[in-house]
Amino acid sequence: MNTKQYNYLITIASCQGISSASEKLGISQAALSKFLAEQERILGVKLFVRYRKHMYPTPAGKLYLDAAQNILTVKNSTLQTINRLTHGISDPIRIASTPYRGAELFSRVFSRFSSLFPTVDLSLSEIYSSHQEEEIHRSHVDFAFGVNLHANYSDVCNLPVCREELVLAVPSFHPLAHLADPDQLVSIPIQAFRDTPFILPSQKNNIRIVAEKLFQSAGFAPVIAFESGNGMTVDAMIRKGAGVGFISSRYVKPTAELAYFRLDPPCFEISYLRYKRGRLLTDVERCLLGILIEERLKTPSQELIPGPEIESFLKEVHPQ
Repeated sequence: MNTKQYNYLITIASCQGISSASEKLGISQAALSKFLAEQERILGVKLFVRYRKHMYPTPAGKLYLDAAQNILTVKNSTLQTINRLTHGISDPIRIASTPYRGAELFSRVFSRFSSLFPTVDLSLSEIYSSHQEEEIHRSHVDFAFGVNLHANYSDVCNLPVCREELVLAVPSFHPLAHLADPDQLVSIPIQAFRDTPFILPSQKNNIRIVAEKLFQSAGFAPVIAFESGNGMTVDAMIRKGAGVGFISSRYVKPTAELAYFRLDPPCFEISYLRYKRGRLLTDVERCLLGILIEERLKTPSQELIPGPEIESFLKEVHPQ
């Protein structure tokens, strides 16, 4: 079963462009561009639209990507079932990750892990970060990987792995925009924008959760001009000058339309590994977590949060 083309398309969507996707896939930009053009010719529809130097799935592209991810999931499940029948594999290691981006991360982890432990089964559940701790607490999954800390259960360990800074994108005509420096991010307190309309993602969005905590600690409720579950719509509204908004630092690009500020104090979206507190991890599980960490760090602008547990997991992947 040759599913290479599906992985190519999912990687383009995840990286939001040909250049970074080709680097991650280890093929040339020209070859990947030619592949995409050929796929769109065969299907008779555009799969991606380019907006502000990034590529986003069209409605048809989103349908195709969802189907591609389902096909890859079925393929992995089939291979695992075959292994179970031929090698007598025990119960799978159950992992939870956030939908879409988490699934793309898992596909890379699965490929590396299965090459090292072909008789160990993995299963993936797509669960939003806000519900992962409960799933660990109820023993529905063994491990979870997501962002933001809720700490609702004392028996769940939330191990911080890496962080990504969130910055404030401000329309260029905003009264404070002139304070920005195009060469380096200038720090500014969020209170300076307490009377400015904000463009925010929907309440389940991870960035929105971080933003709400930031507003709470700053002691004010924001003026919300617009909110949406569609990230591209939020980005477009910010660029049209409808308000200020939070974006991941990886998306900071020089533009005449926007000024960018680092928040004072800095604001981060933190990724966590989650599992039952006191769980005795096997060497196989520790290697799996090490691979998860390494693959997560391949995402641009992710900064490792060092610690003895993190180092021990990474050593399992590359033993001396």
